[in-house]
Amino acid sequence: MDERDRKLDELIAKQQIHDVLIRYARGVDRADAVLLKSCYHDDAIEEHGSTYAGPAHEYIDGAIPRLKQMGIMGHYLCNVHIELDGDTAYTEAYVLTFARFDNAGQSTDTLTGGRICDRFEHRDGAWKILHRKLAFDWNRDMDTQESWCLGLFDPQDPKMIMGRKDRDDLSYQRF
Repeated sequence: MDERDRKLDELIAKQQIHDVLIRYARGVDRADAVLLKSCYHDDAIEEHGSTYAGPAHEYIDGAIPRLKQMGIMGHYLCNVHIELDGDTAYTEAYVLTFARFDNAGQSTDTLTGGRICDRFEHRDGAWKILHRKLAFDWNRDMDTQESWCLGLFDPQDPKMIMGRKDRDDLSYQRF
């Protein structure tokens, strides 16, 4: 294989891995178990801070009911670094996570910055996560103060498309 073909294979692998990371963010924000599980090998391990350490698919099965009960949520990937080593890859993806919680009857927004560190493996033609760990860097909790751009947008207007945690979300529609 010449240098050009090697570089092309490397770029394709990195794009496939990046697509998995983006698919994960979409899956968690839409509470889509099938999409989330498609990001992990069947024997993958998830270490999710102080809340969980164990099989990734079991983590997803436990998280989906909680995600559906929670308020809005958004995972935003920023810098993504991918190191390839044959059929193994190591990634670090900076993530900003916004989540709305009910805190004893008070709506609370939380913004967390951290990094998702993964070990990927290429098996049967697909790159998937084999082991995931999270590094938490900072957090800010605050009372919800939502005015929709000082009233510019009206969330009650039938033309306003609001995000959903199911397959009726706009991202699943083809228009």
